[in-house]
Amino acid sequence: MQTEVENAAKFWINYIPDSSLASDKKEALWKALVEVLLEKYMGHWHIERTMLGSAYRSISNWRGLDTVLVKAAHRARISVDVLERWLPRDQIMWCDPYSVTYRVGDHGSVLTFYEDKHGLLEIVKKSVAEKVSRPGSDFVISAYTTPVVIRSADGVEISRR
Repeated sequence: MQTEVENAAKFWINYIPDSSLASDKKEALWKALVEVLLEKYMGHWHIERTMLGSAYRSISNWRGLDTVLVKAAHRARISVDVLERWLPRDQIMWCDPYSVTYRVGDHGSVLTFYEDKHGLLEIVKKSVAEKVSRPGSDFVISAYTTPVVIRSADGVEISRR
């Protein structure tokens, strides 16, 4: 969670030009935002089901500054006006296990700011292996090898990818 939260904070802080906020103040705001996010996400971070709680972990500047951003500004003793001036409007960011994504506008594409592909791959492998190797299942996927091998329950290889 630490890496994702640090990247989420970086996502927002990067919009503030160095000329509008001293580097020590910018660093203080980043640290405050990391603290606020870690506090908020405690108990709402689900490694095995990464989308569970995603809406709760979203931060937006949709119709006004998200309370998380306001709280971080207050904690860092920085005027909320700085955030209102520099942070883009109509933007939402999701901080999920293994990724930080965002969208601009109602109909924009979801873009990736940070992604831990290795972590995502491990979760997918584990999830697929658990689902198809349940008792009574006709197939077993050996997901921890490359390539992925699909076999029938009696061990006959059906497909190799």
